[in-house]
Amino acid sequence: MTTDIDLTIADAPCVELSALGDLPSIPLLGGAQLNAFVDFASGPPTDCKLNLNLLIQLGPLFASMACLFKILDVISKIKDFATAVPDPTKLLTAVPKLLESIAKLEGCIPALQIPNLLAMLKHILLLIINILLCFLNQIDSILKFKLTLDFDAAQGNPALLQTLTCASDSADAAMKNAMSSLQPLQALMMIIGIIGGLIGQSLELPDFSAIPNELADIEKTVAGVKSAVQGLQGIVESLPG
Repeated sequence: MTTDIDLTIADAPCVELSALGDLPSIPLLGGAQLNAFVDFASGPPTDCKLNLNLLIQLGPLFASMACLFKILDVISKIKDFATAVPDPTKLLTAVPKLLESIAKLEGCIPALQIPNLLAMLKHILLLIINILLCFLNQIDSILKFKLTLDFDAAQGNPALLQTLTCASDSADAAMKNAMSSLQPLQALMMIIGIIGGLIGQSLELPDFSAIPNELADIEKTVAGVKSAVQGLQGIVESLPG
């Protein structure tokens, strides 16, 4: 006796991983380059993780360059003053020597090479834009997830209600953590402003310290970040290179 057996195979669940794009990088002064690291230990790599990895590396870098930027700012102010001073007799020799010394200093310190500064500034702004876009995507995902939680369907089912409550609390925690990720960007904005001043770029940068991080102000936060992205994109488009 033969028995017909249904060999139909159900669709197997599959989580597709997207291929990574080009690794984000920032050209540094003097010809070096800061690159993002692919950290497989933290799970499947994503473009957002790569941009965050590069952002984390910027903190120590800027900490080591803070005094340099201050010195360069002072030098630029001295040069502006020297070129604007009238030409009295006692300055006939002092001013040319000062300008000559500054000119030699510009040739010795790679950080005073304007094209390199422009390239570094542009790539840093692009990195921050990518981080903000990741933030917006994360907030959007959390909001969509919360909309799927149907508490009405859990009436009379304590176990399901407890599960939904736990999921909602976790979503709120994820939302708050995402908003907290904006705070460290404010220190970077200050450094970027100094760099822009050194190369003659007047930058109207967003103030992330003014963006609320409370769950009740989600709409204001999202609107503020979207406005910041638009402003940064306008700055990037205005930079050469």
